[in-house]
Amino acid sequence: METVTPRTAIGGPTPVVYDALILAGGRGTRLSGRDKGWIMWDGLPLIEHTLARLNAQTPAPSRIFISANRNLDAYQQTGHVVVTDERPDFMGPLAGVEAGLMRCKKNPLLVVPCDTPLLPENLFERLFQALSEHPDSTAAFASTTDGPQPLCCLLRPTIAGSLSKYLDVGHGSVLRWLEQAHAQQIHFDDAHAFSNFNNLEMFQTPRSRS
Repeated sequence: METVTPRTAIGGPTPVVYDALILAGGRGTRLSGRDKGWIMWDGLPLIEHTLARLNAQTPAPSRIFISANRNLDAYQQTGHVVVTDERPDFMGPLAGVEAGLMRCKKNPLLVVPCDTPLLPENLFERLFQALSEHPDSTAAFASTTDGPQPLCCLLRPTIAGSLSKYLDVGHGSVLRWLEQAHAQQIHFDDAHAFSNFNNLEMFQTPRSRS
C-alpha cells in the first residue's frame, strides 16, 4: 500500500499536529469487572501496548490523553494526562470521547480503545488522508472485512458540539453518531490489526512472531 505523508489540510509543508485519546474508562463487564488497561498480554499491560502503537504512528501525536474512571493514579504514572467522564452517569465510550475533545480545542483527535494492542502503524495516515480529501467532513473511522471499527477514528475538534447534543438526549451508539456526522469510512485490509481483546481467551493468545 502506498505510504501517505501527512500534511496540513491545505497541502502545505507544515507538519501535522494532532492529539490522541486512549479509551480506558470502561467497566470491563466482559472481563469480570477488571480494568482492561492493566490486564497483561505479551509481557506488558494493554495500556503500554496501545501507547507504543500510538507512538509508532507517522507522525506521532503531540499529546496523548487517557480516558479513565478508575485506577487514575496508575494511569497518571504513564506520564500522560488522564481525563475522566464529565457526565455523572456512565454513558459508555462516547462520554470518554467527549472528555477528550474538551482538551483539544484546535487539534484533530485520534481516538483508539485500549483493548486493541495490534493497531496498524498507518492508522493516523489513512484517516488523516480521508479528512484532507473531504474538508467538509468532521470525522473518519476505520473499517475491515469484520465490519466497522468506529472507536478507531479521527475527529476534527468542531465535532464536539454534535457529540454533546447526542449524549444530552441519551444516545450512546458510536457508529450511529458517526453516521449522523457523515463520517468517512476507511477500509483497512488487515482485520487482525483491529482485534478486540474483550475476553480472557484473547489474553492467552501470544503475539505472532512470524
